[in-house]
Amino acid sequence: MALLLGALILGFIAARWRLLPGSLRPRVPALGSAALFLLLFALGLSLGSNQELISALPVLGLRAVLLSVGTLGGSVLLVWLVAELGGKGR
Repeated sequence: MALLLGALILGFIAARWRLLPGSLRPRVPALGSAALFLLLFALGLSLGSNQELISALPVLGLRAVLLSVGTLGGSVLLVWLVAELGGKGR
């Protein structure tokens, strides 16, 4: 957990103090998206190769599916909402 928080704080400091070269700054959103997609792909590989999880899927049932869809939908909604509210002040 400390490693995650440290990486987040380091990224914030690098952006705030403009430690990135000017030529790299416009590419940060694309790099962030690419990193996120790579992370999600790796997570899918990890979950798909976990035989214990695959065998437990019938037991998990509808509740797990609804919880997953609700979490995903809520996350997307909140990110969209923050992006919309944050974009208004620019």
